[in-house]
Amino acid sequence: RFLDILDTFLPFLYATNDQTELAELTIFAHHLVCQYQKKMAPYLQKWLPQIFMRPYAVWQQLPEQSEQLKREKLELGAALLQLLKEAAQRCPSAILEAMLKGASLGPDMQRYAQEMTGFLLIGLQDAKELKALLYSAAAWAALLEAAAHASAMAALPVAQIFQRVLWSAARMDYNDIQSQKILGEASSILRFALSPRAQPEAQLKVMMEAFQQALVSALPGLRTETGPRKLCEVLAQDGPIKDIRTALQQCIMDWRRESGMA
Repeated sequence: RFLDILDTFLPFLYATNDQTELAELTIFAHHLVCQYQKKMAPYLQKWLPQIFMRPYAVWQQLPEQSEQLKREKLELGAALLQLLKEAAQRCPSAILEAMLKGASLGPDMQRYAQEMTGFLLIGLQDAKELKALLYSAAAWAALLEAAAHASAMAALPVAQIFQRVLWSAARMDYNDIQSQKILGEASSILRFALSPRAQPEAQLKVMMEAFQQALVSALPGLRTETGPRKLCEVLAQDGPIKDIRTALQQCIMDWRRESGMA
């Protein structure tokens, strides 16, 4: 009943350009997804184009001339990524349908799908912003898991996800406790995207090549071959996430030690 009432008032709530109000509305939407979970799926499918695009449009226009302005932009961006992460984990179809069918649903939905995909990729690219990196990695892990079950892996930008998440995972601050959570989400991304059960053999070969290229780019000059070999073996065997995580961390720590970052 409450969601039906909110459905009526939502357009009025989002008719603002105030970044503080939009951040609060985004946090409120995040809490709704946490509270109602799968019951939110039909509402999210209807609402997400608005509750994402409105704050996103404001986020794009926010200036970055000072540290304070940068922080305000990061906070709104993080709130949006947290909402998308929760939506991807609780109601993945609400996001995945737009990504898979956006072009056939009209120009507005196509733009929404493209902007949302790009925003989730942006969240992976800065190794210093661990909150954004965690939310984005968790969202992509959930979407890739859903895509694997729907045999829709080829429709997602998997090569770009590999490139960005591996690059950032290798360069983030491992003294921060969030780094371990990010490493876990990165391992989930690899497992779901490279599972032999998730796609035809020819497509899996393309995905594995994209992963290997991304790993080489993320860890340039790595001389030790033990870690990468072990990681590829575990992935080829569809091993558990904890084994993928151990092998991935070994690759990263070997490279950081050789590069003088450890």
